[in-house]
Amino acid sequence: MNILVKIISFLSLLLISCNVDSSNYKRIQGDAFGTTYQVIVQSESNSSKIKQSIDSIFEVVNNSMSTYRSNSIISKVNQSQNPVKVDSHFIEVFKKSKDIWKLSNGYFDPTAGSIVNLYGMGPNNKLQSINKYKIDSVMQYVGLDKVYLNQQNFIVKTDENVYIDFNAIAKGYSVDLVKDLLININSNNFLIEVGGELITMGVNEKNKKWKVAIQNPVDLNSYYSEITLDGMSLATSGNYRKFRIDSETGVRYAHIVNPINGQSMSNNILSASVIANSCIEADAWATSLMLMDPMDAIEIINNIADIEVLILTAINDQIIPIKSDDWDLITR
Repeated sequence: MNILVKIISFLSLLLISCNVDSSNYKRIQGDAFGTTYQVIVQSESNSSKIKQSIDSIFEVVNNSMSTYRSNSIISKVNQSQNPVKVDSHFIEVFKKSKDIWKLSNGYFDPTAGSIVNLYGMGPNNKLQSINKYKIDSVMQYVGLDKVYLNQQNFIVKTDENVYIDFNAIAKGYSVDLVKDLLININSNNFLIEVGGELITMGVNEKNKKWKVAIQNPVDLNSYYSEITLDGMSLATSGNYRKFRIDSETGVRYAHIVNPINGQSMSNNILSASVIANSCIEADAWATSLMLMDPMDAIEIINNIADIEVLILTAINDQIIPIKSDDWDLITR
């Protein structure tokens, strides 16, 4: 999110020419992070054992970074006035967040959790009355420069009111962890999808490269494009499905909040789909790019190696695609 609260991904899978009835291709499904996941994997291992290992990964990530669990590490960080010792998963996500925060010029910022809560899109799920005074009063606690990791692996906040939310990056991180798990059990052909964030490796059951589809943001019953995903991660964020409405004013607030000014997102970007080597990067960039001027977003991505983006904008319900330099090259 920047924090960017991204609860629902707007990527829809289309598994083309993939018949998973083959004896050693397994489909594993379940629930995680308030959404669903599926894994299609070629493996001799028992499906139930693989699922157990996958579910244990999600449990570890939740215990570290779920703001919906009062006893998670991130909840302790948010509730405490004092430094809090964090685990290796928190450290990994925090460091990556710092990197992308700098590269995105602050558009990716997990400390925008306070703003997210103000708009009623956090754990309390309660939309407060929004006005400039309230936004300004919360914005003083936003900025990843207000949080640091010390040498003893404690998270230190410069103000006790700083609130961290990894909702826009933790899901992608979990996909990377599942990928590592499958590689460690000698699986080389798989597709992992968690709430729309995904990664592929190898080939499907018919010895073809994996293909997926990006949803049409104007017509949700159709797909905008089908792409080949070869050993890469894909995440898509959009503003056309998840929103909150103020019951008193009728104002509609998009689920992505700008950490620069505290405003609910407002531009002509319908969705941003990001391809990267890791899903943690794809997840974070997909939401932060939604907040930028489209051409500024493309310029930033064109200067970062191994990341590509497809931004779908709209003029009078006409979709206008904007692509980074090598998008077409790597999705053929």
